[in-house]
Amino acid sequence: MILRGAAAQRRAEIETARALNHQLAGLVAFAVHDPQHLPEFRPDHDDAAHSQGAREVDHERVRGALIAMALRPRP
Repeated sequence: MILRGAAAQRRAEIETARALNHQLAGLVAFAVHDPQHLPEFRPDHDDAAHSQGAREVDHERVRGALIAMALRPRP
């Protein structure tokens, strides 16, 4: 289970990097071809708070699953 979690986390990091690179490519294309219509940068502070909350919820779910596994009667 831990190895699957680590692999899932790595896949999520790669997917995030892919999304950022895709957005960067779009901004570079705007900057090179049409700099007048380049979108303004707007920091998104709400997503950071939401992702922190989501991480805490995921942490508690994993903790609960591990506690349930430890309390399961053994044959």
